[in-house]
Amino acid sequence: MKIAPQKNYAVITGDFIGFSLLPAEVRQRMYFVLKACGKALADAFPGILPCEVDVYRGDGWQALINDPALSLRAALFIRAYVRFHLPEETLVNHSGEKTGMQPGIQVDTRLAIGVGSIDYVPENRVSAGDGPAFRRSGKLLERMIAPKAGTMRFAAEGAGDIQTGTLLDGITRLAGGLADRWTSKQALSITGALQGWNQQQIVRLWPDGVVPQTVSKHLQKAGWDAIAHGLRVFECVLGESAV
Repeated sequence: MKIAPQKNYAVITGDFIGFSLLPAEVRQRMYFVLKACGKALADAFPGILPCEVDVYRGDGWQALINDPALSLRAALFIRAYVRFHLPEETLVNHSGEKTGMQPGIQVDTRLAIGVGSIDYVPENRVSAGDGPAFRRSGKLLERMIAPKAGTMRFAAEGAGDIQTGTLLDGITRLAGGLADRWTSKQALSITGALQGWNQQQIVRLWPDGVVPQTVSKHLQKAGWDAIAHGLRVFECVLGESAV
């Protein structure tokens, strides 16, 4: 991949919460869900991904975002996609016996957004890339092991205005707190809302059909109005800031 030396990128580094405790069937499926999520993200926001979303070490993944201002929108899209396609479930083995996940467990991912320059990215292998944005994102995720650290965080390399970085991290963490509570149907609605779709357009995402009023209720319970406001602030500040 050709790197623009003076350009800032966003690197999103994530992992699956409680990965080792999940059934093998679910762990295996996560790879394919993340790959499909990357394609859906690229289709939803053309040009946002210069490389495919990379999945490594089983539970880890990284995405490189061309425009840092869109990094929070992309991060929320990924979380919503995962929560819809890997919802709470009870698995059944080939003998018809129930196995796997405990009631109340929902597959989810946490993530850290790092903004800054990058040194290199091997062809279509984001996880093999390096540079300040990669290191900032990776180190931030490592510090998010404690539950109180949140599930979505932001850090910028060499931020000239510390208050700006703190503001964007606060917005990201609050958005992550709302995402923690999404049901699968709320998450599906969010994937459409993030693309700027109205309720009539989001209805098309349901294979069995719903009415626009149902979509409206899902978005309201998902905290979409607050998230949309946070996105406007995030994208305005990061789009105009030197961060």
